[in-house]
Amino acid sequence: MSEKSLDKLITTLKSEAIEAADKKALEILGNAQEQADKIVKEAEAKSEALLKDAEKEAQAILDKGKNALHQAARDVNVSVRHDVLQLLGAALKNEVEAAFTPGLIEKVVLKVADNLDSGVALKLPEALEQDLAAQIQKRLQASGNLITISKDASLNNGFSIVNTDQGWSYDITPEEVTELLHTHLSPRWIQILKNEENS
Repeated sequence: MSEKSLDKLITTLKSEAIEAADKKALEILGNAQEQADKIVKEAEAKSEALLKDAEKEAQAILDKGKNALHQAARDVNVSVRHDVLQLLGAALKNEVEAAFTPGLIEKVVLKVADNLDSGVALKLPEALEQDLAAQIQKRLQASGNLITISKDASLNNGFSIVNTDQGWSYDITPEEVTELLHTHLSPRWIQILKNEENS
């Protein structure tokens, strides 16, 4: 074989090897590009899924926070309303106790006694002035009602009317009057407080 044909053969082999290497390189490059595209698409899909999950989680946390704030606002409202009602109740109690003077007790006892039959016992607090008890006794006797008057150590203020024959008794004390007024006034106070909240 001549040197020329040997060079030609070497050149041809080189050319074929380079061509095969280029072809193989292009194939590897194509596969790498496909692999890279696939990895990028998967990463984008995962990224979108993670972003959607994060948005859902953030919205759920936001909703829970809003609900917690609404609940806290309702709790504060109820607590404040309760405290205001207690304050109004305490003010009412003070006003009623201040109004329960010996003069008022005398007027109420006489008014109640005018509407009662005989056989009723009237109990007055021990702290009530002796003069007032005597005055009530005198006025009741003048009206013709036979009412027994006694002192009761358990009464601080007010009075008690008892009819053992008929089985009834009524305590007319600042506590009883306060409780009765509080029962009737509380719904109105609540309505006023609700109107204030809404305005």
